[in-house]
Amino acid sequence: MAKTTRPAESSKKQPRGKPFQPGQSGNPGGRKPKSDEERTLEAMCRDRTQDALAVLLQIMENGEQERNRITAAMAVIDRGHGKARESLELSGGLTLSIADQIKQAHAARGK
Repeated sequence: MAKTTRPAESSKKQPRGKPFQPGQSGNPGGRKPKSDEERTLEAMCRDRTQDALAVLLQIMENGEQERNRITAAMAVIDRGHGKARESLELSGGLTLSIADQIKQAHAARGK
């Protein structure tokens, strides 16, 4: 006996892939401005940057296991100034573009 499948009850899900029309932003209003509380918190953390840096330097020079103080100091610095950017360096001689690699992989799979 063949099984019949029923459509999912919640068929009103957003389509996968490209749910927006070309030229339509997924966030038309942009990022919301920071609240007064967020701006105040950032300013307070920037004011404590020197203290946080002093904690880090003191632990770097004298401490052994003061993880909680380091974590708190880094949180203050990150909150006041934002996290440091991370960079990524690639090596290895990439000879094909990503698009060409995808095409090559599809061809190898017989698509």
